[in-house]
This record gives sequence, structure tokens and C-alpha cells, in this order.
Amino acid sequence: MDLMEWVKIQTLYDSEKQALKVANIVATTEARLANQDRGPQYEVETRVEQTNEKWQVFWRKIFIGNKTGCGGGCGSCSDNNPLPKKNLAKVLPFRRPSD
Repeated sequence: MDLMEWVKIQTLYDSEKQALKVANIVATTEARLANQDRGPQYEVETRVEQTNEKWQVFWRKIFIGNKTGCGGGCGSCSDNNPLPKKNLAKVLPFRRPSD
């Protein structure tokens, strides 16, 4: 695994609870931004530290590998493995109540 440097968020938080909430948001957002459908995959690690009487959030990306697979663009694999047929839903007409 490739470790990247820790990034320090400049904002200081009054409570550990606030800092942990922000750390969770950062981890989710950065993971979504960093990962590509067919490409590098990252996990985002966070930590919360107390500085004087405030709390600070740190995060870093950890490279975990590449995701491969068909994106359906070339169409070459559709001949070998046909997709299963979808069951179509039946549409029921809406009846108006008789007046």
C-alpha cells in the first residue's frame, strides 16, 4: 500500500464530537472524489487530535489498488456473455370511481 502524507484541516473544533463528525464527512467526500470507476482506488484514513483545548482533524489517502473491468464501451464481451432478460412490469390502468 502506498501511504500519502497527512493533510491538516485548519479549522479547530470545540468538541471531539464536532471533530469526529467533520472527519467522517471528509472521509466520505474525499473517497468519492479520489476513486474512479476503472482506475485507482483509495481508502481515506482520518484521525482527530486534541490541540490545547481544541480538536483538529487530519486525513490522508491510502492507495489500495486498481479496479479493472469492462465498462461496456467496446461491446466485445456482450457476444460471449449475454445479459439476462429483464422481467417487464405490467402496467395496470387506473380506474375512476363511478359517479
